[in-house]
Amino acid sequence: MLILFGTPDANNDAIPDIWAIRSDGSVGFYVGGRTGLTGNPVQVYGAHDFWLTRIAIG
Repeated sequence: MLILFGTPDANNDAIPDIWAIRSDGSVGFYVGGRTGLTGNPVQVYGAHDFWLTRIAIG
């Protein structure tokens, strides 16, 4: 299971970004681009079951 959360700009480049919660509870950050997501996610938090019960980030 992968849960995605779209957010307004989180890295100050004026383009919306995506946060992903993986099935192991780790959280990744995808930098948004003008035509889609760019590159691989940056892991922000390691695996933890806390994130599996969240309904929003922010």
